[in-house]
Amino acid sequence: MLRHAPNPSSVKTMRLSAVLLLLATTLFAAPPTWKPASFSGLIIGQGRRQDAVRLLGTPDAFQRTRSGEELTYRARGDHKGDLTVRLDPSGIVVEVQEAFPIAIPRTQIYKEFGKDALTAHFSRAKCASDALYRNPRGVIELTLYPSRGIVLWPDQNGYDFAAILYTAKQPGLSRPPACMATVKH
Repeated sequence: MLRHAPNPSSVKTMRLSAVLLLLATTLFAAPPTWKPASFSGLIIGQGRRQDAVRLLGTPDAFQRTRSGEELTYRARGDHKGDLTVRLDPSGIVVEVQEAFPIAIPRTQIYKEFGKDALTAHFSRAKCASDALYRNPRGVIELTLYPSRGIVLWPDQNGYDFAAILYTAKQPGLSRPPACMATVKH
C-alpha cells in the first residue's frame, strides 16, 4: 500500500484547529464546583447562630448589620487571628473570616492547604455598593480552594495573606452588575 505524505498546509490547519479547540475549551470551561466550607464543625450555609455559639463558644462581641449579624471572637482562629462569623437575617452562617494577626506567607498556606489553589481576579463596582465581581483584568487577586470553600485575601503588598474566608458560595458576582453597563470606563 502506497502512502502519500500529508499536505503541509493541511497539517498546519489541523494543528491550528487543535490549538483553537484547546483554547476554547479552556476559556469556556465551567469553573470548578464550589463546596461549602466547614470551620470547627460549623458548616457554612447550613449552620445557625446557636450552632456557632455551641461550637465556638460565647462571642466576645456581636453587632447587628444591614445584612444580618456579626459575632466576633478575639484571637480564636486557627492562626490566632480574630474571627468574624457573619449571619444572614434568618440566622444562618454565611461566612467565617479569620483576620490574621500578621500576614501569612503563601508558602506556609500551600503547606497547610496544598498547591491546588486557583487564582481569580476581581474588581469592585462602585455603582453597586462596591460589590465584588469577577474580572480577568481586575486588580484584586484572590486565591481560592473551591473544593474546600476557602478564599484567601492578600495583604497590602499582594503576596502574603491577611485573611481567610470560609464561605458557602464563590466570592463575588460572576459578571459585572447591570449598573456597570451605564458606567463609562
